[in-house]
Parts: sequence; structure tokens; C-alpha cells
Amino acid sequence: MVLGPSSSRLFHASSVFIKQVEVKDYDKKGVFLYGFSEKPELSSEKNWSVSNYVIVASYSKKGFSLWLNKGSKIRIRWEAQTSSLGQLEVSIIKGEQKYKTLIPKSTDGREAEYVIEEDDKYCLGIVNTNPRSIIIAMNVNISSKMYDTNKAKSMCSTINGSCRLSLLFPYSQFVTVTTPNNGELGEWNVELSFVARVMPYIVSLGFVVIIIFLIHKYLRACDGNTHKVTETDPLVPGKPFRMPYGTGEVDVESGSSTSPEDFNDGKICVICNEERQNCFFVPCGHCTCYTCAKRIMDGESKKCPICKRNFIV
Repeated sequence: MVLGPSSSRLFHASSVFIKQVEVKDYDKKGVFLYGFSEKPELSSEKNWSVSNYVIVASYSKKGFSLWLNKGSKIRIRWEAQTSSLGQLEVSIIKGEQKYKTLIPKSTDGREAEYVIEEDDKYCLGIVNTNPRSIIIAMNVNISSKMYDTNKAKSMCSTINGSCRLSLLFPYSQFVTVTTPNNGELGEWNVELSFVARVMPYIVSLGFVVIIIFLIHKYLRACDGNTHKVTETDPLVPGKPFRMPYGTGEVDVESGSSTSPEDFNDGKICVICNEERQNCFFVPCGHCTCYTCAKRIMDGESKKCPICKRNFIV
């Protein structure tokens, strides 16, 4: 994140999921990390100013980023060659992703004043539309609103490197990152990271898995009840109906059976009209059941009972 001189930024941390808060100051300018049990008041005010010469190349721009809280004020005054002032544009742009150009409270062509209405990142930008580079004398006065650190429960500094603050479980805490005034107009690159507690995340993940499992089980049960086929048995068992023409029940041991369909299809023996056809005579090919065929073969005629042709033995 980006900060500036005499800047203060507030964060809300839940100790249920966060174990420690760590801050790293890559510019090694001395960033302070404060921990609070309650939200601190935005009541402190720091006034600082910086004067510097800024060189802006032709048809280019230059900017400085700051973090400012609600209620802060910025007054900018710039000087350059009279012929170049008309082609200079000085503005304050708000936001990190969605940009918005602030309208100054007052301006006279060489001076502008802004009042900050929301905590956010602000960029002081200078645009040069001249065909040559120019040197600008910049004077910036900032009245920065900061969080009161008198009620801080813990504190650490990055003077000797990165620092960490431990959060007391299971209370919710507030953390502020505060920078001192080093008399320079420029952004500070600070990294803030949170060290998580592993167990709460594991418990939360297990709870989610159980909920998904129960929902899946419930949906499967509902789907099974929807497609379930209901079967009922008659109170009085019915007796098989014996069809005419000599049809009968299935013989389990012999595998033979008779039915109206078998009779109509010509599968029943035409001699006894009871058994299925399973033998045929040569050479005529007429069929009978085994019992009738054996009786005819054992007789004296040795002729087909249907066509009266002699058998080939």
C-alpha cells in the first residue's frame, strides 16, 4: 500500500481468523504499527509542509501519491515562468482503481486548496503541455487528520526491520499504520500482511463439507422417493386359468409348457394336443411330441399319422 509523510491508515482485524499482523517498510523510514481493542478516534492533526523544485519534461506529467483521511486539507502553490503558467495543469486525483479529479475549494491560477471528504489515496499531479521542459517551484502545505494513538494496547516499529503484532483470541481488534514526517514529498511503499490461524479455517472447511454432504444426501433421498415403484400383492391369491385346447401349466422339471399362444403358433403336438412338438419324421418332416412319436415308431404301421408316408429307419 502507499502512504505519505504524517499519514495514518486504519484496519479492522478479526483475531478468530488472524493470528498476527506484520508490516514491512521497504524505504526504511520508520513505520509504526499500533493495536487497539476499540476503534480509535480520528482526532489528531499534523501540519507539515514541503517546498521543492520539480522538473517536468515537455508533454509529460509528474505526480506524488499520499494517503489522506477525511477532514485533511491540502494547499498547493506553484511558480514558473509567466509564459509557461498557462500550459501547466495542477490537480488532485482521488482513488486507486476508480479515479476522480477533485474540484479545488479556491484557486487563483497559481494556488489551489482542497478539502478531503473521504479516506483514500490521493495523487498530486502536474501536467506540462509546453513544447519544452520547465522547472516549477512547488510549495505544499498539508493538514493531515490522524488517528489518536494514546489508547493503543500494543505498538511496534520498523526501524530495525519488519515488525509484528499478535492479536488476542477471540477479540476483534483495530490496527493503524502510522508514518512520521520526514520532510519529503513522496510516497512510502509499505507492505501489510496478516498471518492466519490454521485451525479456524480447517473447522470452517469441515463444516462446509458436512453441510454439502447433508444436502446431497437429502436430494438423493428425495429423488429415490420420487422414482420408487409401489407394488401390492392381492389379498386372495388367484388360481391359474386353464385354457382350452389341452393347454396346461409350466412343467418346471421338464422345461415344457403349453399355452394358447403355443397352440395358435403350431407348437403343440397335433396328435395329443398337450405336449410341445420336439420330434419330427423323416422324410416328410411332420412334428409331434416325443411320447406320440415313440408310440408311433413302436407300432407296426411305421407311417406318418399326418401324410401316411413311410418312415426312413
